[in-house]
Amino acid sequence: MVVGRTLWDFVVEAFETPGLGIILLALLILFEITLILILLLAHNGLLDLKFSYGGLGLELGQFAAQLI
Repeated sequence: MVVGRTLWDFVVEAFETPGLGIILLALLILFEITLILILLLAHNGLLDLKFSYGGLGLELGQFAAQLI
């Protein structure tokens, strides 16, 4: 019988490592704050989100382009 490890096993091990867990938690919080800021800027019209087959694009919004 072959016993394999899943991705969640590595995630649990990373959080159990004394120094690495805190760094990963800090990176997760930083990512969430960045995502919230991007969404707030898009909601206010300062950024435009462009969806395409190639991915997601961020462009300067019409209102912000007039300020420059």
